[in-house]
Order: sequence, then C-alpha cells, then structure tokens
Amino acid sequence: MTIAGILKSSLIDYPGSVSCVLFVPGCNFDCFFCHNRSLLDGTHRVLSRDAVDAFLRRRIGLLDAVVISGGEPTLQKDLIAFAETIVNLGFRLKL
Repeated sequence: MTIAGILKSSLIDYPGSVSCVLFVPGCNFDCFFCHNRSLLDGTHRVLSRDAVDAFLRRRIGLLDAVVISGGEPTLQKDLIAFAETIVNLGFRLKL
C-alpha cells in the first residue's frame, strides 16, 4: 500500500467520528476539479508502511476511524489487506 500523505485528524471526513485521512497516489481519472492533483504527477513523497502502521497504532483510543482517499484508493494492489489491518486495529474505515 502506497501512502503519499496523512492528515492526522479530521472532524469532517467521517461524519460523527474523529478520523485521520490517508492519501494514496495515482488515479485513472483526470477530473478538472481534483483537489489532490499533486498526488498524480509523481512529485509526492511516499511514507513507509512501517511508519503508517506505527502512526495508526499510536492513534488507537484517539481516533475512531480511518479514511483512505486519493488519488484513487481502489488502484492499490494490497488495499484489502491494508483495510483488514485498519479494521483489526479497531478503527472504522471509509474509502
């Protein structure tokens, strides 16, 4: 799972919950209104899976949910396994 950015806390991305937002790179669309274009041009940074896992473990009890946004999350090859990890940590999940 490639993560290109983290919003550490959000009160609006998962209504009724305190969440974080994980941003993934890449998209198969070319929406003129895209607010994350920097994730499409290859200039984004990439966070290690270990760093993301450590971040999520530190947020247990502080966050209710994790939102995976993009780019286009469904293009990620290991999305299902990553989603299972998130749910197994006790978070709700939204794509």
